[in-house]
Amino acid sequence: MRISFGIPLIGAGFGGYFISPAVEVELRLLQVGLGFLLLFGLGTRVVALAALAAYLVGLAFRPLLLLQLEFVGGLLAVALVGSGKPSADHVLQRMAGMHGTLYGRIDVVYDHARRFQKWNEPHKRYLPTVVRVGLGATFIYLGLTQKILRPGIALAVVDQYDLTSVVPVSPELWVMGAGLAEIALGIALIFGFFTRATALSAIAMFTLTLFALPDDPVLAHVALFGMASVLLITGSGPLGVDGRLTEVD
Repeated sequence: MRISFGIPLIGAGFGGYFISPAVEVELRLLQVGLGFLLLFGLGTRVVALAALAAYLVGLAFRPLLLLQLEFVGGLLAVALVGSGKPSADHVLQRMAGMHGTLYGRIDVVYDHARRFQKWNEPHKRYLPTVVRVGLGATFIYLGLTQKILRPGIALAVVDQYDLTSVVPVSPELWVMGAGLAEIALGIALIFGFFTRATALSAIAMFTLTLFALPDDPVLAHVALFGMASVLLITGSGPLGVDGRLTEVD
């Protein structure tokens, strides 16, 4: 999760846009700084919340940032689970916990961090839930707004890449089918229904888009890949239909 959100932030900073390629606002130092801190895992929870705050502030001025709605669920998930290991946070915490180290004498965060981690430990089990809802909401938004309600852009993509030669149906049916597929994936993810299979389908869709549409901004999909990969590993987690079905069995 750290990597899949750190890399897009760094890429956005150097690319001259703010989180989404559709928002051409240069905030290079902010995004590159936040991105590298996430990659290193230094101050991870604080950095994730800072990145989320920057996204929400930007969203208030540029609604186009809804195209990267996954940043809400993804950054909340990073803030929930922290840096993990290996990470700078883990190394510094070990140094601070050792007796006789110089860093341990000057570290003023260690005790507070330990208390917070102890309090937060039971909540980590909700990581799949946060990721499911965040990724599912993104799918539903993109399917509705970019295809069903505003088919013009998607129709232009179908025409540009001659996608009707791949699946011989009308362009309108192409767009409608793609939109409904994204909405269906989103609903299944939110409810945690066949979560791993749905996540695998999402990864297949991202990969197909990546190779079939060469002009598509690759960095815009890295966070989505990361979130789907998490669900492929964890499954639905608590509060999901899959978990309820397992309990019944």
